[in-house]
Amino acid sequence: MKKPLRYIGRYIRTTDLLLLGLSLICSLFGLVLIYSATSSMEGGSARYMTVQSVAIVLGILGFIIISLIDLERFAPAWRIVFLVNILFQLSLIPFGYASGGNQSWLRFGSFGIQPAEVGKLLFIFTFAKHVNLMRYKLNRWRSIAVLLLHCAIVMLAIIIPSKDVGMSLPYLFICIIMMFAGGLSLKWFAGGVILGCAAVPILWSVLSSTQRDRILVLIDPTVSPATYWQQEQSIIAIGAGQLKGAGFLQGSQTQYNMLPEKHTDFILGVAGEEWGFLGAMLILILLTLIILRIFLVSYRADSSFLSLIGTGIGSMFLFQTFENFFMCLGIGPVMGLTLPFFSYGGSSIVTMFVAVGMVAGIKMRHSLRQAGLKSLMSSIGLPSVSIGRRKKSDAAASPEPEAPPAEAAEAETSENTDNEIVEE
Repeated sequence: MKKPLRYIGRYIRTTDLLLLGLSLICSLFGLVLIYSATSSMEGGSARYMTVQSVAIVLGILGFIIISLIDLERFAPAWRIVFLVNILFQLSLIPFGYASGGNQSWLRFGSFGIQPAEVGKLLFIFTFAKHVNLMRYKLNRWRSIAVLLLHCAIVMLAIIIPSKDVGMSLPYLFICIIMMFAGGLSLKWFAGGVILGCAAVPILWSVLSSTQRDRILVLIDPTVSPATYWQQEQSIIAIGAGQLKGAGFLQGSQTQYNMLPEKHTDFILGVAGEEWGFLGAMLILILLTLIILRIFLVSYRADSSFLSLIGTGIGSMFLFQTFENFFMCLGIGPVMGLTLPFFSYGGSSIVTMFVAVGMVAGIKMRHSLRQAGLKSLMSSIGLPSVSIGRRKKSDAAASPEPEAPPAEAAEAETSENTDNEIVEE
């Protein structure tokens, strides 16, 4: 009995309780908002509350399990994971279920899963390993082309079956941030901006009329009043809340079902109307703390591979949080992206908990390494000192010369050795 308790105690001491606590607070606040948003819907809120509550419990279990897994042990299989992710996205072609105009769901009875949501974590894992393998030659155009191709293949695997461009855009943002964190020079980003501007006419021509309208209404709502209607109702709801809000279950836009997708994409409108500016700011502060914590753990990671995984997860939260805020405020296009931990959706909430669980695992291995080194120093009679983050010269932002094959192999071996979890 003592041994399991000792393992539990060690897990509690080394895991990221702050990240788990913040995630739970967001999820519980989200439950309150979902109850309010669905109480006036046909059938009431019981079903939605049950599904979300079960998803939170499963998410917590996923957090614990994934944090105990050493991701670096599975890194050599990144190509297999990449292939699995592609096939997972393409499974929508024969088995996809249309909802909200896009064929983005797989249905198993009453249970649904969105492959593009889960695929973000698989993409972050494979792309982190790919960038890490190319770290000595990252600033060569061929390396950049290969990495962009990696991202493009996954994005196309999402867009082709689902026709959902919005769900693929977070992948591009994650790709850019991870390449920057991996050491890509700023000159390449400047060139990318120029090429992106030059490609705007081509990209505009391939967008559907609905997708164009979602962008144009941000400048002139009269272009397509029907397209702008969703955001208009969200703006009205948030504005009606003023500073302190109308009160729980008292929002007219929410309770009279004027706010569309109020329990999913536009749940911020519910918070703004019933909890006011203060409630919306509380959501933003909580999610910002989660994002900052993720990036801090990534900065302290024991290897560039784990650091890149944390950076990818942080950039995923960053994009979804601010895009959802911008969408609900009418200053960003409607993309159908949920607000992390707050929006209704089983696959979304489980994915978010698993994502922060991956970050908690990174932090836990860093803590175990510190504890192991301190114990070793104490056993041989050396004074205990504070052990900081190991210097990672391979993650520098400036261009670096390619390492000779022997040196690269030695670095890879050394990195794998340094990242073994130190047992007690």
